[in-house]
Amino acid sequence: MWNNIWQILGMVTTGSLLWLGIIFVLAVLMEIGLPVTSPIFEALLIFTGFEVVRTGYIAAAMPFLAVAMVGRLCGSAASYRLSSSLGKRVIKRIGKRIRITEERIELVKQRLGTLAIPSIIVARFTPGLALISNIVSGTSRIGYKRFLTAVLIHVLAWEAIFLTLGAVGGKVSKSFDPQLQPTLLVIWIVVMVIVGISVSYFAFRRIRTSK
Repeated sequence: MWNNIWQILGMVTTGSLLWLGIIFVLAVLMEIGLPVTSPIFEALLIFTGFEVVRTGYIAAAMPFLAVAMVGRLCGSAASYRLSSSLGKRVIKRIGKRIRITEERIELVKQRLGTLAIPSIIVARFTPGLALISNIVSGTSRIGYKRFLTAVLIHVLAWEAIFLTLGAVGGKVSKSFDPQLQPTLLVIWIVVMVIVGISVSYFAFRRIRTSK
């Protein structure tokens, strides 16, 4: 079973144009608020880092990393443009359906302040505030170039974090029997994703209580 999971992950991250198209769509959906996409991408990035260390061949993973980044940039740009053109009232009406509350919007506004680029990056690393930071940036008329610069820096840092976690797992796995590596990979992905979700949850709770 673990070998099958390994093969599926490899097919997704180094697969055909069809899989790259799916990755692009999922990346866009991630930026417009579909929460289940985040653990999916975290798992794929961890797997990629694991494989790069194990095989030393990074070129095969570059299309996946590039498409994921472009998809997130497109999704964030779309949410920025939409919020900028529709205005606050419409966004608030839509927000009720996707849990974008006034409380969260105000929280992000406070976080953004006047230092747009670093503030957007910090807000996007805060669980549950990535989409809202896009919307607030649009409604607040923050410069489009500054906004996309912040998003690009965040995405590159986010990918680097999970690639590094995967690389650490790949390096550790070299001490074990190669036949155990698929099992170790799956365990490592599950543990790291759970840790990421837990840290995000407690960080968000702390931010809310400290408001």
